[in-house]
Amino acid sequence: MERITSWVKTHHAGSSQARPIEPDTAVRIISNADKPTVIIGSRIMDLDGAPLDRTIRLARALDMPIVATAHSGKFLIERGFTNYVEMAVVEITNVVTDNKWGGIEGYGRPDLVMVLGSHLDLMNATFQSLKNFSNIPTMSMSRFFMVNATYSFPNLNDDIWIQCLDDVCDKIEKSHL
Repeated sequence: MERITSWVKTHHAGSSQARPIEPDTAVRIISNADKPTVIIGSRIMDLDGAPLDRTIRLARALDMPIVATAHSGKFLIERGFTNYVEMAVVEITNVVTDNKWGGIEGYGRPDLVMVLGSHLDLMNATFQSLKNFSNIPTMSMSRFFMVNATYSFPNLNDDIWIQCLDDVCDKIEKSHL
């Protein structure tokens, strides 16, 4: 398999690098998780909110909470989505690494953490911390390959990225009817 490099040339993975995935693999990983959780950030409104709309579809299909960082909670409210909690990105990263943490509002400790719509440096730091200080698998659903995640979409252009998110949402919605 060809080695994929990070969008940001200074991001290095150390001894292990994210496994590049396609939508079908993402669906399988998400479907096998008992308590997946998605973290969104301030860049979730890029492309006129298309990533946010896909995140809401995914969260509704899985009855999964969204962790809204930065000011992204207001966009969820505008779209009528209420199954979310607001936390700072550093705070959610720290509590997820705590084995004694009970999870978000009774949902339980996540067994898969997905991240999208955050600044690249914050995502990299989040993935790096979770890789080094927890055993929870992580998935970057960003359009940029994130070397420190467990799984990541490769570097994609905007149209292909949104199509990948649509494919994931369509298949998850069909399998969780």
